[in-house]
Amino acid sequence: MGEDERRRRAAEQEARALRALEAIRNGGDLGKETLDLSNEYSDSLGTRVAAWFRGARRRKD
Repeated sequence: MGEDERRRRAAEQEARALRALEAIRNGGDLGKETLDLSNEYSDSLGTRVAAWFRGARRRKD
């Protein structure tokens, strides 16, 4: 992943967090918003880790 991709992902993640904060300020459910953010992050991290393992396995073979 290049530097541009990292910056793009960071900007998307920040924008999503700001939307969650705004929703909470406007009476949204704190638990739901934080769980949604956590799930999005976990899914993204899991995808990146799986890709890393696939790449490491290919290099080994």
